[in-house]
Amino acid sequence: MERESSLVTRFAASTAVLAIVVILLAIVFFSYASVRFVHDAIRHPLPGYGRALAQQVLASPDPEVWRRIAREHRVAVLVETQGERRAFDRSGDAVDPGRFSTEGQDVLRVEVAGDEGTRVFFFWDTGYLVKSHNLVLASFVLLLAAVFGVSHWFQRRQLRPLRWLRRGVEAVARGDFETRVPVVRQDEIGRVAGAFNRMTRQVEQMVADRERLLADVSHELRSPLARMKVALELLPENDKRTSIRGDVREMESLIAVLLERERLRARTDRPASEPVDLAALAAEVVDAFADQGPGVRLSAPDPVVVAADPSLLRLLVQNLVDNAVKFSPPDSRPVEVGVRSLETTVELVVADDGPGIAEDDRERVFEPFVKLDPARGHGSGYGLGLNLCRRIVEAHGGTIVMEANPPRGNRAVVVLPATRT
Repeated sequence: MERESSLVTRFAASTAVLAIVVILLAIVFFSYASVRFVHDAIRHPLPGYGRALAQQVLASPDPEVWRRIAREHRVAVLVETQGERRAFDRSGDAVDPGRFSTEGQDVLRVEVAGDEGTRVFFFWDTGYLVKSHNLVLASFVLLLAAVFGVSHWFQRRQLRPLRWLRRGVEAVARGDFETRVPVVRQDEIGRVAGAFNRMTRQVEQMVADRERLLADVSHELRSPLARMKVALELLPENDKRTSIRGDVREMESLIAVLLERERLRARTDRPASEPVDLAALAAEVVDAFADQGPGVRLSAPDPVVVAADPSLLRLLVQNLVDNAVKFSPPDSRPVEVGVRSLETTVELVVADDGPGIAEDDRERVFEPFVKLDPARGHGSGYGLGLNLCRRIVEAHGGTIVMEANPPRGNRAVVVLPATRT
């Protein structure tokens, strides 16, 4: 199965990868290149700076002066005179002179020789520079994360109309032509959203006009059909009269179905709602089909209550059971009707042992006037029963799907919101 691809996810992934790369480069720069640059930048002027400080040290034999120079210039000072060594750290505190005998990785040393064997050593600790750079690096990383976070939020906000548009297209694909998507700006995406809304309005109007035309034509055909029936009674009894009578009856049946569909369509737009025991209702429907086909078996606890229009719910169960019985061969297993209550929903399942429906056709069977392959036993009827079932289920806030029922046959699965008692 092809994985669903998301433009928002790809934007987020590319932003995250870019942020990681930039952060890694910043870490490398600040931890290596920047420290080297600092060392090189201060190494050259340090000898001159050290000689200037050494003149002050050599000019005064008072250790307090040396201490003050160390504290004010933040540099460790080591003074060697004849037979004596005195050392002060960056804070001006006296320390063991042996601490400054070598130049470490983070220490830069400047040596100045004076008169009579006096030598002055200055040790600049560059470790604090590294620490300050780490603080700068942490601040940079936080700033970068904030920038990329705001960038990702901005991208999602800019792409939000695409998500609305996708949900609108999915709703239209389910047959909901009343859906509209918000138009929040007049850019390219906003213009597409506006065009989508205009399209759905036109399609909704076209569908409504078609339904109205179908209902009006069906209603108007009843009068000429009545006159044809009267004329048939005046014809002599023969095979042609019998054939015409059969055609007239089929037309009457189709017109009755279309008018009933139109009547129920108006009801499903605003269905009544009252507590209905689905288990008891299914038992009544199953009893009516007890002597038909391979038989019908019911498995249901009692009670299973839903908020629904009882007449529409009865029609739903009747259509599903009638469909299952109609397409079940004489040697098939009985039709299974199951009702069960879940946590927040109620499930109705009608399973048959018929020829089955191809996977690609399981969604099409809910469309009006769809008749599948006659060779598989799907040639009878007008293709309106399952469409009406879907209208009833969706009017009650539920879903209906057609599934395979191994080893053969189908399962119509209806899920409706439960009513808590």
